[in-house]
Amino acid sequence: MTEQDAERHYTNLPAYTMRTLNLSKISALCALNPRPINQDPPTTPLPVTPFCVPRYSDELGLWLYGNENLLSGPLSPALSAFRIPPFTELQLDQIEEEAHVIVLSGRILVTGVHHKGHMRAAIVPLRWGAPRILCLSGGFHHHLGPELNQEPFKEARLWRYEFDPTSDLAVSKREPSKLPTYALNNPTVDQLILDLCL
Repeated sequence: MTEQDAERHYTNLPAYTMRTLNLSKISALCALNPRPINQDPPTTPLPVTPFCVPRYSDELGLWLYGNENLLSGPLSPALSAFRIPPFTELQLDQIEEEAHVIVLSGRILVTGVHHKGHMRAAIVPLRWGAPRILCLSGGFHHHLGPELNQEPFKEARLWRYEFDPTSDLAVSKREPSKLPTYALNNPTVDQLILDLCL
């Protein structure tokens, strides 16, 4: 069938047949002449992302690694995670539920990774493919690995095996190569989380 035949055929169909078949003159012509798929690689280079390396923000007084645009979005902490560990399973479930509410309402979760409560909250955005801001107690190389591509704790690696700087943002008061402060309860990181959200 040539293009003219197809045009004549579909133009002469009654209107109810067009609605029943959900066809249009354009779709009929496109079906006859599909565009060839271009197998050549793209000629333009991929854009260079500005968040490939950690940088220090003088304005915030923080080290940043990842999608810095998240800082201008609607930020929320999971307030039920601001307790002194250990956590009961019921408390962890409450933290997770609060994180779900934040993520599903379109807000960006700001959390830490220094105890089970914050870790439980940090997993929720991974389930939904949502962005998050992680406040770290140490340098990025300690938490994210030497290549800055590891999720910072084991449970998060079950949901996403690599840290994604195009989606998430990691922030720290310490230089990228510095060791963290080892504390189960870290009020400095908790305060950083709250400061970012205000």
